[in-house]
Formats: sequence, C-alpha cells, structure tokens
Amino acid sequence: METYASERLRRQRGFSYAEVLLSVLLLLILLVPAMEALTAGISGNPAAMAARQLNLRNKMEEVLSKPFGKLYAETYLPGGNTLTSISSGFSDAAGASSRRVVVFYRYDAASNNLSANDTGLLFVSVFYEADGSVNALNTLVGRWW
Repeated sequence: METYASERLRRQRGFSYAEVLLSVLLLLILLVPAMEALTAGISGNPAAMAARQLNLRNKMEEVLSKPFGKLYAETYLPGGNTLTSISSGFSDAAGASSRRVVVFYRYDAASNNLSANDTGLLFVSVFYEADGSVNALNTLVGRWW
C-alpha cells in the first residue's frame, strides 16, 4: 500500500518538461502581437492627435456657421446628395496635406437614411480624406432650428 502512495506522489510533483516548454512557446507567440499593439498605442503623439481632432471640430463649426439654405443647396449640385459626394465648396483644397472633407446629404429621420425628397433635414459629415469617414464628425442640421 505504501509503495502505491509513494509512486503516486512521485508522478504528481509538477509539470513535465514538454508541458512547460509548450506553455512558454504559446505565451511568446501570443505576446508578440499584444506588444506590437501596445507599442503603437504608446508611440502615438497625444498632442498631435488632439490637434487633428480640434481641426476637425473647427471645420465643422465653420460649416455650421453658414446659413442653412447655402448648406442645403450643396445637395442639389451635380453629383450631390449621396453618402460619398464631397462638397468642393466647403472642403479643403484638393491635394492639401491633411485635407478635411465635408459631405452633405438630405436626411429622412423616419427611415434613418438618405432621402431624395426635400426633408428640411441635412446630414453633415467632416473627416480627414486620408482617414476616411470612419473617424468622421457627424451632425444633423434642420431648417427649423
């Protein structure tokens, strides 16, 4: 009986060499992408990122300071009133570094989508051309408020 208990204790002392080696290898493989993501996040300049966001806000304020009629007229220009139609009159000059793009389209609140009709509601989006509309500032502008 004692030999069985002592043999059982010997087998349960710890992990085998293969198990330890495999766990360390898995840890190293999974740690590499995590460290790359962390490095990219830390190396970004927070002041520059804040300045870019402020430039977008400034452009949005500049656009919203215009009369509604002038903004709404942009949706009736050739090629206007689409989700991707860039307003050349309100966007920065083409080819400019850090170009801020402005997109207008008529919006229907009932369907929560683009509208071909005169709804009195305008969707305004401002974003950096290089970033695309993923990080855009968006707002709705109404004729009656």
